[in-house]
Amino acid sequence: MKCTDLLIQEHKAILRCVEVLEQMSRRIERGDDVSNEDVQTLLEHLRTFADDHHQTMEESALFPELRRTANVQEGPLRQMLFEHDQERSLVEALDDAFHTKRGAEFVLFTNRFVEIIRNHVYKEDHILFDIIERSISTEQDEKITNEFAKFPIKPSFFVDLQRLEQKYLRKVA
Repeated sequence: MKCTDLLIQEHKAILRCVEVLEQMSRRIERGDDVSNEDVQTLLEHLRTFADDHHQTMEESALFPELRRTANVQEGPLRQMLFEHDQERSLVEALDDAFHTKRGAEFVLFTNRFVEIIRNHVYKEDHILFDIIERSISTEQDEKITNEFAKFPIKPSFFVDLQRLEQKYLRKVA
């Protein structure tokens, strides 16, 4: 499996988290109750899976290898790193707004986070990954994929995500 295939699979899981976050935000906006534990679980998953796992894999394994490739310009990588930082900041802002019971800010930050994540994933899946496919060798791809294996996913992530989807998206397992 190519490194980009693995990242695309993870993007799908991140987008699932985003869908749950959107529904939580809509409930908060309507004044409905949202479980503190559920919001904490989701925000923790955004930190541990989307950031500590996924973005760290990109930043420590993929991007350095791309920098060693003559065909890749630095601009797109700097943009991805900038967006990673924005995402991290917004998760912290979401956490703060939720804990201080500032619902309007939580909704505002959610909307911004959702917009950035969806745009970011689209750019990676449809622009950056096309560049990667054209720029790296099979050996480089294997090296990156082997580095990715050093970042295991907690099995509880998918169990928790499915539970949140069932509760907030009314999805049936």
